[in-house]
Amino acid sequence: MVTWEDIKGRGSTHYKTGKVEPIDLIKDGGMLQAFAVASIIKYAFRNREGKINKKDMEKIKHYADMLLCLAEEE
Repeated sequence: MVTWEDIKGRGSTHYKTGKVEPIDLIKDGGMLQAFAVASIIKYAFRNREGKINKKDMEKIKHYADMLLCLAEEE
């Protein structure tokens, strides 16, 4: 099982400059599921035609892991 700290550790460093990480605020505010699903749709939509962007696919996996972690916590 992937832990929340593991997932956050894979996030971009530019989100880790303040005292509170935005993803923690989103999660604590009860918006993580909607945020993760919307992010998956965004990155998938970018790749609907043409060459597949591997970085976008990794981001989709990252957000899917967030959803799995959230489901494990419930």
